Amino acid sequence: MYNGTLDRGPDLKFIEFVSEEQKAQELLFILVTQGGSPDAAYKIGRYLQSRYTHPRIYISGLCKSAGTLLAIAGEELIFSPYGELGPLDIQMTKTDNIASLDSGLNISEAFMTLEGRAKDTFHMLIQEIVSASDGVISFLTASHSASEILTSLYGPIFARIDPEEVGSRARAMRIGEDYGKRLNDKFKNLKPDSLDTLSQTYSSHGFVIDMLEAVSLFGNVREANAAEKALVDKCGYVCRLPQPSEQGFIQQNLTEVYEKLVEKESNNGTSGEREQFDAQEAPDKEDYQYKSDGSDSQETIAT
Repeated sequence: MYNGTLDRGPDLKFIEFVSEEQKAQELLFILVTQGGSPDAAYKIGRYLQSRYTHPRIYISGLCKSAGTLLAIAGEELIFSPYGELGPLDIQMTKTDNIASLDSGLNISEAFMTLEGRAKDTFHMLIQEIVSASDGVISFLTASHSASEILTSLYGPIFARIDPEEVGSRARAMRIGEDYGKRLNDKFKNLKPDSLDTLSQTYSSHGFVIDMLEAVSLFGNVREANAAEKALVDKCGYVCRLPQPSEQGFIQQNLTEVYEKLVEKESNNGTSGEREQFDAQEAPDKEDYQYKSDGSDSQETIAT
């Protein structure tokens, strides 16, 4: 399990943890995050693909932005009832110009809006000029006049656009798509055109992509089984809500806990009458320790 922001530094610590803890070729990876660095998500995803033949990504709670990118690395996506992914649009630092926007997609939306308004205004002006003159003014003259009016209206707005800023933002927006293509190469769990959908079409960065929506984007998606749900229930909110970035990240190996849950579910023969577990079988909330970047605090890793 991994709970926290995906950043450079923590990605190395998590990779080292996986290297030390790996005992099998199959992986059930609980991922809870608000997002973070696409570079860190890509690095972890590629590493998991290189170490496991069957990596399954368990979306037990919030898994947004860069977390969605990392989820592409899996052979299969597993959803709990509370699980949700998010779009891949890159979040950028605001600047004091027309591109002072949170999402990298907003600059594209701004251009599309301006372009549409300018076209509509141009056509409207031509029609009004020709109509007002009762056909005396030719279309060519009306077009020239409309262009001058349009320039005076929209010229100051377009003049504020920095081409270098636009170029850098357009390039940044390709990060998610480029990494996504590479992560999808191994298991090809994304459906055709799903990467474009994830990176370009959703109306907000916080858009909820639940299991029903994910089925339209990924080929191999299923609901968590009884043992997987029991694992999340036992661990509580740490498997549902991301830790605040200032508290670092949590990583934990829950293999023994999960194996006991599978065994009990198998013995019970039903998901509706599973037994209660002893406190020693799963870490309680107070047993989790937080790892803050650059601090001397202890760390716990969750896989």
